[in-house]
Amino acid sequence: MIRHRSATLSILIAQMLAAPLALPSSAFADEAPAPEATSAPASAERGERIEVTGSRIKRIDTEGVSPVTTITRKDIEKSGYNSVSDVLRESTSNSFGSMREASGSNAAGNAEVNLRGLGSSNTLVLLNGERLPADAVTGAVDLNMIPLAAVERVEILKDGASAIYGSDALGGVVNIITRKDFSGNEASFKGSLAQQYKGGSRADVGLVNGVNGEKLNMVNVVQFRNNWDVKSKDRPWTDHNLSTSGNPGSYRNSGDKWHADPNCPSSMILHTPSGDYCQFNTSDYSTELPELRQFSVMSESHYEASSNLKLTARIGGTHRLVKWSYAPAPGTFTIPGASAPSLPGATPGTDLQVKYRLTDLGTRDSEVTTYGGNVLLGADLDIGRGWNLGLTTAYNTIYTDNRGVNGYAITDTIVSDIQNGTYRPFDTGNKGSLENARYVPSEVTKSQIATTELKTSGELVQMPAGALGLAAGIQMAYQEYLDRYDDQSVDGKVFGNAGSSGGGSRSSQAVYSELSIPAFRDFELQVAGRYDHYSDFGSTINPKVAALYHFTKDLLVRGSVGTGFKAPLMQELHAASSDSYETFIDAVACKAERAAGGDTPSCLPAQYEVIGNGNPGLKEEKSISFNLGSVYQATRDLSLGVDFYLTKTKNVVGIDYDEMTAAEAAGIDVNQYGIKVHRDSNGYIESIEAPLQNLASQDVAGMDISVGYSLGKFKLSTDQSQLFFFKEEGFPGTGKKDKLGTNGMPKWRNSTTLSYLPADRHTINLTAGTIGGHEKSVPEEGSLSHYTQLDLQYVYSLKDSEFGFGIVNVLGTTPPLDDSNPTKPLDVTLYDQIGRQVLATYKVKF
Repeated sequence: MIRHRSATLSILIAQMLAAPLALPSSAFADEAPAPEATSAPASAERGERIEVTGSRIKRIDTEGVSPVTTITRKDIEKSGYNSVSDVLRESTSNSFGSMREASGSNAAGNAEVNLRGLGSSNTLVLLNGERLPADAVTGAVDLNMIPLAAVERVEILKDGASAIYGSDALGGVVNIITRKDFSGNEASFKGSLAQQYKGGSRADVGLVNGVNGEKLNMVNVVQFRNNWDVKSKDRPWTDHNLSTSGNPGSYRNSGDKWHADPNCPSSMILHTPSGDYCQFNTSDYSTELPELRQFSVMSESHYEASSNLKLTARIGGTHRLVKWSYAPAPGTFTIPGASAPSLPGATPGTDLQVKYRLTDLGTRDSEVTTYGGNVLLGADLDIGRGWNLGLTTAYNTIYTDNRGVNGYAITDTIVSDIQNGTYRPFDTGNKGSLENARYVPSEVTKSQIATTELKTSGELVQMPAGALGLAAGIQMAYQEYLDRYDDQSVDGKVFGNAGSSGGGSRSSQAVYSELSIPAFRDFELQVAGRYDHYSDFGSTINPKVAALYHFTKDLLVRGSVGTGFKAPLMQELHAASSDSYETFIDAVACKAERAAGGDTPSCLPAQYEVIGNGNPGLKEEKSISFNLGSVYQATRDLSLGVDFYLTKTKNVVGIDYDEMTAAEAAGIDVNQYGIKVHRDSNGYIESIEAPLQNLASQDVAGMDISVGYSLGKFKLSTDQSQLFFFKEEGFPGTGKKDKLGTNGMPKWRNSTTLSYLPADRHTINLTAGTIGGHEKSVPEEGSLSHYTQLDLQYVYSLKDSEFGFGIVNVLGTTPPLDDSNPTKPLDVTLYDQIGRQVLATYKVKF
């Protein structure tokens, strides 16, 4: 991958016309493809040329040089899921899990996909081939913005594809294809009732209307879904979470050790080297999964204006309301010495620092309202001799308003109320009131992307083995993001809440081309290249070469090599200074405690304050990917697929704080990387200042295996993703370490489905999803075993209707719990926390 700072348009075009004829000048190592497409789109079955994910050249044969796994609408309906994110989360290629709905932020209703474990922001998500906007908070696409009722299929390309699609395609591409060729009306209902524990039930209603005429094809979709919340106290692994910010609280004179309030029950006092704290069980007040209500609409039309001109229009919108609660606000404030009460262990007349929780104001309740909209207009012109010219313009936007509707207060007002006697935090009999200190903090985010693309594809010339195909195009895009907190939060005046505003915009231009070369019979060569220029970091060229060979009509082999890149997220470039609390093990303090003997609390994961900010000097992340795979149709009833892959990435944005403190413990000066670690007189971390940097690198290799077999009325399919290594250097100087098998990084995942069709109209599906074992957060404490969840569903089909009944997590198994990490015993990115659910579905056409 070659990086440039400027280029004229003429040079740009010349480079791109030549790019498909050039191989990468250097390579890092080698990688391989993903499982096989399970079915062909209906249009391909009719002989129409279509564009398949991984290539821009239209073709009849859906089997291209890039491996694509397809999740069909029938697969989705069998699962009983009510969101696109649910569908993708269970994919075996979602190696280390991914973000799902969770209380605690402006992105509480978001869900993402993380292919190969390379990061959600490194997985490109498309809607009918068009890029979707990244969320302004997470930097990745929120899959929940797409109504599942509108989805016809999901195509997963697990191959680096920057040469075809540009930035963010390092880990792969997810292309969500909406429904077409639908006529009539359809109503559907899906509901799940949490049976094992309280909370977590779901309901979904969808309506679809379609017109499929001679010239006009239109599909209209309306969907409503409701997810009920899950309270922390209703799950055995989250019902006891103690915090050192309590009510009664703790206090100290500046620089001294902490003292628990004399009114604190002895059972709730925590003794530490830095003093005694009065603890508080936050689980009695918090929600783990938020309440979610979402309404979505989408309408897409295709109109044949003439024999050679087709027009496309799409408009969609989503409104989502998410509600979640956390325990009363924790924080620290200082009472001036003149007003400070006389307390044991404190010096009278000296400023008193108080660590406290505002139970008087109730729980911190947040309501997050999200609006999403998308518009697309397109025209496809047949210009003769097998060539077509397409013009598409699209606009996508997401706006979110997060308001803390209860439980927040202004710190200065609290202190003022204490000074004038209105509020008395150490008087258990009559504390007074904090009503005039109440405050409603807010955070507003917005992300949008506008794109225009002009492309052409067709056949250049007939060769002895077939037509030489070409696709070429020009893209222009404008992206913008905004993240704005209220002024009081920015100034740090809200008790237990803080935030920093940020915002930015960028424009980009790209030119790409792709050749499909039938070099000889049964052999296809793809050569592609793309030039991207970004207004905020520069330019990059990414080539790709791929080949496919049919040894026989039943056996094909394919492979590819290509470079990739990810432009720095605008949040990473422009974010203002902000506080966060990262969980890691402080290797410096742990080393000191072990040397001293006795207790070693610092050797356990804990939260530490990190002050971070954006960095306008960030470079793009670079990668090179290798793929090699084969598909074999052994018999009519047996198919086999295997794919090997390797991806090497450098300039990865981020800091591994475990490795950073390990580097510090090994004597590496972290200040040279702009990082400042502030420690108290005892050597414990008080805070860390760490601007974003291109400090990490990764090497990932693995294998995907897929098997499909039919025997009479039985059908068996299994997909296995096996990682060979996941080497990462999270901080310079620490060296690359294979983190595969460490906490949160299982070596393998498997999904196996057995279908039984006892008679016409009846189908029974049993699915086993298994996640491999991995270490606990503290490796010395052992490992977590592999985990299997069994799901069962029965479907009865009539001519125009369908009934379904099922059980999710039939055996009610509990995911493995990490007792070495009491603050986070369940990894919710990997495992579901709802438990056993009873599922019912109904669909009718009219």
